[in-house]
Amino acid sequence: MEFEGRISKVLEARSGVSQRTGNEWKAQPFVFEYFENETDRYPDSVVLETFDTNVIPHIKEGLEVRCGFSHRVREYEGRQYNELRLYKIESVKKGQQIAAADAPGTVVTQQPTPQPQATNPEDDDLPF
Repeated sequence: MEFEGRISKVLEARSGVSQRTGNEWKAQPFVFEYFENETDRYPDSVVLETFDTNVIPHIKEGLEVRCGFSHRVREYEGRQYNELRLYKIESVKKGQQIAAADAPGTVVTQQPTPQPQATNPEDDDLPF
């Protein structure tokens, strides 16, 4: 799945050493907000994480990006967990590429995700 949206929050970076290979690794998790449908009123958000050391320095709050991620369920000690895997992230702004794992050198020139329009407070169906 690929969605355009923005990085709404950069979370604390993680790092460590692989027990299997002994190699160091770094991960940068972030909250990605996007609209699944143009008619949605409120954005969906997910936590995604990149291990690409070329991308990590460019992850900034407010950055408009196009993220490609997949999902799957994994089992650990008899319990099921959802897992989202980031496979592509690139800037929506022309000429400001972050990374394109599928096609290096590609620049995305699409328009940013539409923001919800202001509505009449009387149309608000929320109880608060």
